[in-house]
Amino acid sequence: MKVRRLLTLVLTLGLLLALSLPAQAADLTYEVSGGKLYFDATTGTITRADETVTEADIPAEIYGVPVTAIGDYAFNQRKELVSVTIPSTVTTIGRQAFGACSSLEQVTLPDSVTSLGQGVFYGCSGLTDVTLSKNLTSIPRDTFAACASLTGVTLPDGITSIGYDAFSGSGLTSLTLPDSVTTLANSSLANCKSLTSLYIPDSVTYLGEWALSNCTSLTSVRLPNGITTLPMRLFENCISLENCVIPSGVTQMQDAFRFCRNLKTVTIPVSVTQITSGTFYGCDSLTDVYYGGTALQWSQIEMGSLNEGLDQATFHFAEPVAGFTDVTTGDYYADAVQWAVNQKVTTGTGANTFSPANSVTRAEAVTFLWRAAGSPTPASTTSPFTDVTDQSAYYYNAVLWAAEQGITGGVGGGIFDLSSTLSYDQIFTFLCRAAGASASGADWSAAAVNWAQSSGLTEGLSFSAKANCPRSDVVYCLWKQLGASA
Repeated sequence: MKVRRLLTLVLTLGLLLALSLPAQAADLTYEVSGGKLYFDATTGTITRADETVTEADIPAEIYGVPVTAIGDYAFNQRKELVSVTIPSTVTTIGRQAFGACSSLEQVTLPDSVTSLGQGVFYGCSGLTDVTLSKNLTSIPRDTFAACASLTGVTLPDGITSIGYDAFSGSGLTSLTLPDSVTTLANSSLANCKSLTSLYIPDSVTYLGEWALSNCTSLTSVRLPNGITTLPMRLFENCISLENCVIPSGVTQMQDAFRFCRNLKTVTIPVSVTQITSGTFYGCDSLTDVYYGGTALQWSQIEMGSLNEGLDQATFHFAEPVAGFTDVTTGDYYADAVQWAVNQKVTTGTGANTFSPANSVTRAEAVTFLWRAAGSPTPASTTSPFTDVTDQSAYYYNAVLWAAEQGITGGVGGGIFDLSSTLSYDQIFTFLCRAAGASASGADWSAAAVNWAQSSGLTEGLSFSAKANCPRSDVVYCLWKQLGASA
């Protein structure tokens, strides 16, 4: 009898303890608009939601337990879900957590989020606005695939990889890749039919197969200098692409341009040793090939079959421009460099070098502008900058002139910072001021870019506003502004 009473007492105490500590339960619920969220208190994870949930305002904690994760498929196919608020306690969002939430329009990932599973927003066809955590390092596979209404997203600095199919089939019209990105995986931007241009920074060393295939509105792309292979089907069916410059260092061109039926010009570096079967298959509009070597060197390239697109093209073999061994007739900036030499805007960086890929320094930039203006004598011979004191330096009068003209006031504190490099938007600002124009707007960078584009300076140029501007592109813009129509 005593044993039975003792057993009953133990069971009763256990039941009371369980009821008094709901935070220890494995499957708790939390009421939100339209239904419930289900929470695993042992892992701090939102595991699922009712199909009727419309607004998921996720709290930082449930029954005193921090919410640290949104689990795999937690909100998957919750088609009534219109909005979600994610607390700053969440660090992980699981596989397809919000997949196919077709009514979800906006989401902000707090900076606490460091990890995303595959396909977190896959098929969110109504998604238009996303703010990403600054602490993400990758955009995993399928993250925004088939997000047809997503026209843009800002990738935070620190992102190193864009995964397989990450944006495939999305509505992107543009995308800025930060300099931290090293990998664009297979099909990462495939089927983005509204994407019109893309600047791929030199930090990218791996460019995957089909990465930009079926981007039917793509007209401009800048490829990174770090790649050695132009991958298979890279631009397949990019029917709006009319020209492409293959970067120096590429040795193998795989069938990258299949069915680019409006491709008209392509620039191929002398480093290429192999063009595989089908590289230019279906490129029926190809008219000009600019090759960085001689006719003999071209004949030595290992050429695959099904490259009939090359047959009707006119070949332009390389010849040095303006006596520079690093500028040839096939370079898009060749005419600009020749003009700059003729106008005494530049004499190069050495006896026979122009160094087109070198980032332009502040000293070089104002000197280009000053010489293009006719090398006018500044009103004063006294420098306003403590680091500009050598009156015999090539840049001395140029710096004084630029300061007097209001083109630049230095970097502050009486410093000009001669050797600092300039980004494209900074160069555009200099050019705008030198032309006596103004570029107004709340965002100075966007205003400078808009001015340059509306003035025709960027026609034929692939760039990213915040990327370092090379010497080639400064003289290119000057040429467009002052000499191209002469």
